[in-house]
Amino acid sequence: MKLLDKYNRISILVTILVIVVTGFVYYFTISYILTNQVDKDLAVEENEIFDYVKFNHRLPQVFKSADLKIHFQPIGQNTVPRKFKNTPYWDERDREEESGRELLSWVKVNETNYSITIIESKVETEDLIRMIFFITLGIVLLLIIVIVTVNRLLIRNLWRPFYEILGQIKLFNLTDQNSIKDLKTDIVEFQDMNHEISAMTVRVRHDYLELKDFVENAAHELMTPIAVMNSKLDTLIQSSNLTERQGVLINDMYGTMTKLTRLNKAMLLLTKIENKLINDQEYLDLKKAIESTCSEFQDMATDRDLVLKINLTDVWITISHTLLDILLANLIGNAIRHNKTGGEISITLTNEALIIKNTGKYGALDEHAIFQRFYRSPESEGSGLGLTQAWQICQNCGFKLQYSYDEVWHVFTIILKTAV
Repeated sequence: MKLLDKYNRISILVTILVIVVTGFVYYFTISYILTNQVDKDLAVEENEIFDYVKFNHRLPQVFKSADLKIHFQPIGQNTVPRKFKNTPYWDERDREEESGRELLSWVKVNETNYSITIIESKVETEDLIRMIFFITLGIVLLLIIVIVTVNRLLIRNLWRPFYEILGQIKLFNLTDQNSIKDLKTDIVEFQDMNHEISAMTVRVRHDYLELKDFVENAAHELMTPIAVMNSKLDTLIQSSNLTERQGVLINDMYGTMTKLTRLNKAMLLLTKIENKLINDQEYLDLKKAIESTCSEFQDMATDRDLVLKINLTDVWITISHTLLDILLANLIGNAIRHNKTGGEISITLTNEALIIKNTGKYGALDEHAIFQRFYRSPESEGSGLGLTQAWQICQNCGFKLQYSYDEVWHVFTIILKTAV
């Protein structure tokens, strides 16, 4: 969920909660105030009765009223407690029962006590309460809509520099020369973030270039001593006066130097691939290239009694011929080398993907680490850079290399971005 959406959702929920709570408080507060005003009106009527009895020594005459009713009832020498309460009010004019407010009191007239019941209709009061409440609620809702709309537009505009910086970070690549551009914004926090990210990318690219130069230079510097050592070993192994023990040791050294030579070449090749130094792109027939690679590895597959199943369609892609050879050689070669004797290999090519499946001696590999440098399966004697090279080639060409394990099958899938 996006930050703006989450903020709006929380803001709306909190606003609705506040409206509901304050709505109830507001309604009951207004109701209390207006009810108190009705009680004051009833008290005024009561005082007028008291004043009339005081000066006339008799009860006042009661006239019919649409909104007010007064009743007197003799109670002898008894008294009643004075109190206000809600009570039904019968409207003679509309012939319906309404809500009302009642004041119960008493007065003494010529040694006789009378109860006083004064009832006033609350219809107008309740109508006024509802009118005030709905008007206020409408204003609040309109205000909320305006605030949410303005906030959405305003916040989206305020966060625009953030999304611009985020977009640049997503497109940032160490091997490219593009850097994080300066943003024109008057928000200090975004200015600081843009400055720090720009500085960080400069440091990261500097460290990357130094590391790349180190690996490249180290690999180049190793080529000469490796060649010299191989030459010396060739000369030494041809000597006629070597003992059997010396021959075994020299042979072991020769094997180690061979591995070191392959590793050095693989590191140089990976450096070239990562830095896109091999860019002789052509429009190539992928089906023909796969058939050619399978033909090169046919003898190795035959020696291990492997069954090779091929199902290819015509697919043309734009890629360097050298990189395509390396990619297919790594994937098909691994499928043969890391297969079990009498195993199977399946190669399927469609317009969408190239799928290379092989049986193996061991179970599933770590799909999160398999394309990392120097990762090797338990039985592998390689440099651990072949799959890294394949993954980097796919990245450079816009393909996607994936690994999965299906029962006994190790499955490598290249999702193609075929040429149009």
